[in-house]
Amino acid sequence: MNVKQALAFPALCAGLLLSGQVLAESVIHVGPGGSVKFYPAHDAGGKSAQQVQQELEAFKRNPVSADGVYRYVGGDQGWVIVPHEYAYRDGKWQHVDKLPHNTPAPRPMTPEERKQRDAMYPPG
Repeated sequence: MNVKQALAFPALCAGLLLSGQVLAESVIHVGPGGSVKFYPAHDAGGKSAQQVQQELEAFKRNPVSADGVYRYVGGDQGWVIVPHEYAYRDGKWQHVDKLPHNTPAPRPMTPEERKQRDAMYPPG
């Protein structure tokens, strides 16, 4: 085997490994600037493209997380916590959001806990 044949075979194998078809099936993709992303699976989802488009349009109309705690505002802020909403109805203030309102009250600190807090956060 001469030098040309010895170099041609590895070059052919490298060309096949780096072809677009092989990279499309890979779970590791190299992006612009050399950034590497890992995608654990390329399996098709159970939703049609139309269902995904409908979900996207619904999210654009009301960009709130599924649990209702976060709202997507975009930009540098991204996701922000949705505060409780109140409205004045029938002469009194009422909750008008879907957030849970059954959070237990915090228990009082013991003298030891207060001492540790004061040591950690001195006044001044």
